[in-house]
Amino acid sequence: MSRYKFFLSFLAIFFHLFLTFAQNTIEKVEIMPGTGELEGRIINHQSIKILKKNVIIRHKNIYLYCDSANLYEDRNTVDAYGNARLVDENGTTLTSQSMFYDGNAEFAKATGNVVMTDSKMTLYTQEVKYNLITGIATYETGGRIIDEESTLTSQIGIYDTKSKVFYFTQNVVLVSNKENQKIEAQELTYHTTTKLATFKGKTKITSKDGVIYTERGTYNTESKVSVFDTRTTIETEKYTLTGDSVWFDNSQKIGFAKGNTELIAKKDSLIINGEVGTFNDQTGFSKVFGNALLRSISQRDTLFLTADTLLSVSNKKNDTKTLYAYPKVQIFHKEFQARCDSLVYQTADSTLYFYQDPVLWNAKSQLSADTIWMHLEKQKIKQMHLRVNAFAITLDTLNQFNQMKGKRMIANFHNNEIRRIDVIGNAESIYFVLEGDTALIGMNRAECSDIVIRFKEKNQLAFVTYIGKPDAKFIPPHEIQEPETKLKNFRWRMSERPDKATILLRLQRKENLKKKT
Repeated sequence: MSRYKFFLSFLAIFFHLFLTFAQNTIEKVEIMPGTGELEGRIINHQSIKILKKNVIIRHKNIYLYCDSANLYEDRNTVDAYGNARLVDENGTTLTSQSMFYDGNAEFAKATGNVVMTDSKMTLYTQEVKYNLITGIATYETGGRIIDEESTLTSQIGIYDTKSKVFYFTQNVVLVSNKENQKIEAQELTYHTTTKLATFKGKTKITSKDGVIYTERGTYNTESKVSVFDTRTTIETEKYTLTGDSVWFDNSQKIGFAKGNTELIAKKDSLIINGEVGTFNDQTGFSKVFGNALLRSISQRDTLFLTADTLLSVSNKKNDTKTLYAYPKVQIFHKEFQARCDSLVYQTADSTLYFYQDPVLWNAKSQLSADTIWMHLEKQKIKQMHLRVNAFAITLDTLNQFNQMKGKRMIANFHNNEIRRIDVIGNAESIYFVLEGDTALIGMNRAECSDIVIRFKEKNQLAFVTYIGKPDAKFIPPHEIQEPETKLKNFRWRMSERPDKATILLRLQRKENLKKKT
């Protein structure tokens, strides 16, 4: 005998012995006492027992009850009809209009008005396949699952009765009965013990406090804590927070976003972009940092503000906010531009405070000091205060620099144009006297305790008032020397002036990154 034939013979003997052993170890389905009627038949060479009235069948620790049944002894299977009810050793109960049970595979298929219950939930559907060895039940005909705190519906579902974990796909909706919250997802895994939901695909989480849009993450229906590792948007009544990854505690109203974040304060019409963003709705604290960009939207125009960090703190007593920006602050608005190291904005009185080498530009004017604060009224500059080393420069129609400096300065505006400057303490000024807009008459240079300077439209000098005894001199055009045309510490910093194009380019890069993600 060749080795090949010997090997085939060995396999045949092995499988015969294996099947004989398996058949001898398989436990047969039993008919329990109490079953009403029993009739035996042979159909198509198969032994069939027809059972009627109060049928009770046992297989291992599994019991099957029904009105009538066909028991196929050779195949060790049962077809149950009418009020079929299967109870497994773990207490899981499966009821339906009809049921097929395979004793060899320990598998049940329930059909028609199916209800499956255990200690954690109740499932309603039209058909369930239940593997009693693995404890996994599957439905594909649409189902509804109810536990103590939630209701879940989906087209397809898989339930692990041992681990108490569900997996759902297609039209998945999870509703929290206690908190009135709803999750709508394409795919969802739900652990009935830990109350943790994990989802994939387009997902929407709705509650009385807001809505979350995401495509991948987890949500604890008990603690209300969400963790998302894909681009996600959280929208509440007051805020909208978006980021590439987001953590959110809905019970505490605390959110954290990382990666190309965007925070929108709806009431204040503010949009803030950055690398990382946080907000606490209860305390009114929000922070965005990492190349932060703020846009204040109004009907007149948009104010752009950039800094490394933007911090907003709410005062709930008077419903106002304080905004902090630092460092490397830049502002662009149609009517004015600014640069400083740090800034504070009080919404209560619409006042901006600029610190550490602040410089502001308005039309053809430049103002600088150690500290500046500016009062806005309806998005227009109303008044500006310059403290310590105050210096104002305006460019006239001949591109000459009218200058004022002193300990402090107050600038008043009308329609966002300077109309009056009060220089207080150690006042100095240089202004060029013009005839009309084109002819230079001379230059007036003066020192005094205080000076008041008034302007007409388009920064045209109207007149100068000296308070106290001035030390002044008038220099005709042919005697003007270049060193005399500049006050000490003169710096024309127009090259540092923020422009809209640069800020919009920065914003466009963020928008492009958002689209890619």
